[in-house]
Amino acid sequence: MSETMRFTAAEAAFVLQEPIKSVKKALDEGPVQPVVFRKAGSPVRAIDWSDLFYLYTVRTLRDELTPKARSEFYEALKHQWETHADEVQFGRFRVAIGDLRKEVEQRTRRLRELVDKVEFGRDGEALLKGTDIAVHRIAALLDGGMSVEAILADYPSLTRDQVIVAKAYADAHPKPGRPYPPITVKQALRGAGLEALDEVLGGR
Repeated sequence: MSETMRFTAAEAAFVLQEPIKSVKKALDEGPVQPVVFRKAGSPVRAIDWSDLFYLYTVRTLRDELTPKARSEFYEALKHQWETHADEVQFGRFRVAIGDLRKEVEQRTRRLRELVDKVEFGRDGEALLKGTDIAVHRIAALLDGGMSVEAILADYPSLTRDQVIVAKAYADAHPKPGRPYPPITVKQALRGAGLEALDEVLGGR
């Protein structure tokens, strides 16, 4: 069930459709309470579903809740969360959360669906399912300014949906270490020179 999940800052940013810097700032400022776990040997902060829901709700109601009211709302939300109530009461306020909960559930469901469209190679590299094409390589091309059509021309075995999945998955699960170059092998061969080709072939 989605409400038992934990979300890294990048995953939360994907669900909230916010820049990851904004999410990291929210984790620093509180009142959300991230936990730290190790991922690929490095410490990573993550939040639970109710904290993610809180961040979504205060962004939706940002003009209606003062900083004090946000803290009170957070405490009330955490206290009432297990009751699955459609309303949270604190002070003189009542916030209807039933529809908001459904919206966050839909967004977290999309995050889970992305995982189902990716598989992992022996080296741990995320690959588009049924291919040997690295998710983060395709995402790097999009980030570098290539259009979906140009990518499909250089990777004719891919579909438009797979290209979109690659970008979304990479946004939610950034690649650690050296990024992929924003150019394809075919582009390098067409005129970028052998130095660029070496970068593409060796870029990981």
